[in-house]
Amino acid sequence: MSQPSGPRAPGRPPGRSPYRQRKRVGAAAVTVTDEHRPGLDGLFAGQAARTPHAIALVHEDQRITYAELDVWSNRLARHLTGQGVMPGCLVAIHLERSPHLIASLLAVLKAGAGYTLLDPQFPAERLNTVLVQTRSAALVTQAHLTQLRTEATVIDLTRETPAISGLSGAAGDVPVHPEAVACVMYTSGSTGAPKGVAASHRALTSTFLGPDYLRFGPEQTYLQSSPVSWDAFALEAFGPLLHGGTCVLQPGQHTDPHQIAELVARHRVTTLQLSATLFNQMLDEHPQVFAQLREAMTAGEAASPAHTARALADHPALHLVNGYGPAESMGFTTTYTLTAEAGAHDGGSVPIGGPIPGKHAYILDERLRPLPPGIPGELYVAGRGLAHGYIGRTAATAEQFVANPHGPPGSRMYRTGDLARWNQEGAIEYLGRADRQLKLRGFRVEPGEIESTLVRYGSVARAAVVVREDRPGDRRLVAYVVPGEGGDPDIAALRRYTAAVLPDFMVPSAFVALDALPLTANGKLDHGALPAPRRGTGS
Repeated sequence: MSQPSGPRAPGRPPGRSPYRQRKRVGAAAVTVTDEHRPGLDGLFAGQAARTPHAIALVHEDQRITYAELDVWSNRLARHLTGQGVMPGCLVAIHLERSPHLIASLLAVLKAGAGYTLLDPQFPAERLNTVLVQTRSAALVTQAHLTQLRTEATVIDLTRETPAISGLSGAAGDVPVHPEAVACVMYTSGSTGAPKGVAASHRALTSTFLGPDYLRFGPEQTYLQSSPVSWDAFALEAFGPLLHGGTCVLQPGQHTDPHQIAELVARHRVTTLQLSATLFNQMLDEHPQVFAQLREAMTAGEAASPAHTARALADHPALHLVNGYGPAESMGFTTTYTLTAEAGAHDGGSVPIGGPIPGKHAYILDERLRPLPPGIPGELYVAGRGLAHGYIGRTAATAEQFVANPHGPPGSRMYRTGDLARWNQEGAIEYLGRADRQLKLRGFRVEPGEIESTLVRYGSVARAAVVVREDRPGDRRLVAYVVPGEGGDPDIAALRRYTAAVLPDFMVPSAFVALDALPLTANGKLDHGALPAPRRGTGS
């Protein structure tokens, strides 16, 4: 049954009803009501039935049709079911970016389970922690990857593919509720452990269906180059696959600007999603890429007014979108479409726009009252994209997912920790973080998780991690450490230790040993008194 939309905050632009939308299917449009919408697996199967011979995936020299991907994932789903995977389970997928990865996540969904993606470039210790926290029923992997510690059933595609190929490729009949968990995505956690965001099918499909802010369709070719640990992965994969488009998979795990440029030209990529930092780098070093694109999206960090203005001045036909959305709201929550006329933004920041259909944004004071345009407050998001919460962490879920006084009875909203304000045109302007969480190169980083890792090292008593920008445009993580009783830590050994247990984007680029952390008069860390690291030494 459709629900009414809550009252809109002052300055919030009006929108269509979030619970009844129109979806493109080729050149036709069909009406999709929320209560009858299938899950991600059903939406893909429906698209495969409509366009069986269209190209779904491109990876190096492989070109895989929708029919082939559908049959492949059906067979793997049958194999998973035979291994005990059932609705309500979670399955960990530990694979490199390849067609195997996409087929596996579709298979997990078709088996009625939810998936969590394990990035092979992450340290084994972190991946083992995820396996324990999710209590995964199965682990899909390949023999050449790092062997992980798990009690789950291990499905080695290198060894088991011949047996899987002999199974029926017909679709199964596993019912999936829209609120069933589709995926668990891990983010940096302030307590020293990563947090798993559990999102439903409804939360994910709300980003991919209905709204006109992105040009989904069979004519679109997306490049999937974001790390699997980033929520942008889902948009780059499901965005094309639920609409008859093509998903080009970048070989390897690391985002490489030169490789992106080559793939865009080689495969006539039309749609590209980039963090703000990578967008700027591509425009500076590979400007020819934007002549090929029809659409570019930037997100994850504050967009550069100068770079977005230059992109539109050089390519006025480019559909350029600045997006915003925490993982807890699954993909974009608000978007702002830039134009050449408004490219300079009067020298200010690039707005993050307004909420897409089905999602809501509120800027509230400390008593959860809506604020008028121009007044900063904390940004809260709500609506159909909201995650269930953090897996196994009820206290953190209760703290961040709070009752929504501006929505239907019983609804919730997510406290983002971001400061923002409505401008006079009804768009949201992002003002920065209200807490210590950082955005660096598109990744969300909790300094507390890095600091907790550092103090577990034997010769470190205390630690502080900050982002410094000692040269314009050069933002980097710097760790300040206070020695323990064992004397000064070996910086080279400390760097190796952090690299072994943390993802690359969370490893500080410089380490500075101090006798004590500088404090302000009220006992807080005095960021202004932290010395700049010596250049070229990493310390």
